[in-house]
Amino acid sequence: MDAQARQLIGLIDNITYSFGMQSLEGRCCNENISHGEFRALQVALHQTICTMQDIARSAAVTKSGATRIAKRLEEKGLAIRQQDHKDGRICCVTPTEKGQTLLNRIEDQLMCKMREILAAMDPAMREILILSLNAFVQAAKPRGVHVNPQREMCCAIEEKDTLGNG
Repeated sequence: MDAQARQLIGLIDNITYSFGMQSLEGRCCNENISHGEFRALQVALHQTICTMQDIARSAAVTKSGATRIAKRLEEKGLAIRQQDHKDGRICCVTPTEKGQTLLNRIEDQLMCKMREILAAMDPAMREILILSLNAFVQAAKPRGVHVNPQREMCCAIEEKDTLGNG
């Protein structure tokens, strides 16, 4: 099993290097966004609510690292941060329209890249790959951790008057 573990480590390293989202400058898909910022935007867009803890988990950073990521996203106009109206200790992040547009563009680029790779594979091998990777990811998940997908909605965005009246 040690030989298989070494082989798998090498394969994962090659996949990460060959098919990763970062350019040599550390930007995601040649956009002015880091990989951590991309992950934070993804989680903010695809979750009902997105806290600093969610960002920290998705980007594999500490909560203070997540706060710095959220601050950079806000400075770039890609997301907004706001306090939870029920618990002021909780800060939620929501993508702006500009952030959603950027994320959609990056995801489209990644889909195009993946389609090219998958098109070069035999259809049966594609199925085996997907089944195998799903099994691997499931086996790698920590045991006993349960996240409630029906979490209470917080940080409801207050609609602002488009005329600037508040």
